[in-house]
Amino acid sequence: MAVTTHPRRAHRGRELLARVAARARPLVRVPEAASALGWDTTRTAKQLARWNEQGLLRRVRRGVYAVVPVAAYSQRAVVSDPWVLVPAMFRRAYVAGWSAAEHWDLTEQVFMTLLVCTTDTLKRTRSSVAGIEVRARHIPDRQFFGTSVIWREGTRVLISDIHKTIVDLFDDPALGGGIQHVAQCFSAYLQRKDRDLKRLLDYAGRLKGAATFKRMGFVTERIGGPVELRDACLSRVTLGLANLDSAIKSPRVSKRWQLRIPDALDRLLANG
Repeated sequence: MAVTTHPRRAHRGRELLARVAARARPLVRVPEAASALGWDTTRTAKQLARWNEQGLLRRVRRGVYAVVPVAAYSQRAVVSDPWVLVPAMFRRAYVAGWSAAEHWDLTEQVFMTLLVCTTDTLKRTRSSVAGIEVRARHIPDRQFFGTSVIWREGTRVLISDIHKTIVDLFDDPALGGGIQHVAQCFSAYLQRKDRDLKRLLDYAGRLKGAATFKRMGFVTERIGGPVELRDACLSRVTLGLANLDSAIKSPRVSKRWQLRIPDALDRLLANG
């Protein structure tokens, strides 16, 4: 049997939710909601869970909710700026890969999934939160550097700086949607006045992975990039083959760069 709510009680509930929503910046957390309601945290947490069951809130993670506006009840997304979810979903993370590339104007492509790098232990790498698709990549503590702070709707969010964005893309081309798009982002980076080849090399060295130098040097050579960057990467090439792009079948080998490369390489990098 369906449970009905007394109109007066429902009206009171909406008043309480409005009081909580006024404190949301832009997400509702138990301590702030408790303060707005004048309740203890246990009672508040139960009420937030009840509103979540009623569809008035959307759970982001334990103790954190997004308010569902009346106009959005029939819509999937309820968070206007997906980036505010990053500090709510992860203890330590930054916006990375294609999402950072969009922010730094390195690409004109639009990606619907928000990409982050985090040192958190991940049970899954893909999730849908408050109508937003999020993809996360786990990184070790030593790779958590080269970030900038930006503010979105009053929320402090970390993002890889433009140089770390490029290095991350070469470290794992999947973060850029594949080596073709990585090459395009890199080409755009090299045309900028704020490019910094010394910092690129320093960042790549801090990742402690030779594959990053191999990919960056190889692409630099193929697109006619700075000779000094190519030579610096070449001097760091080690034995042991790496894939230019692990997602693409790569039967050919470049002994110069110790890379497995795909047959369709020229087509892939034609727009780089």
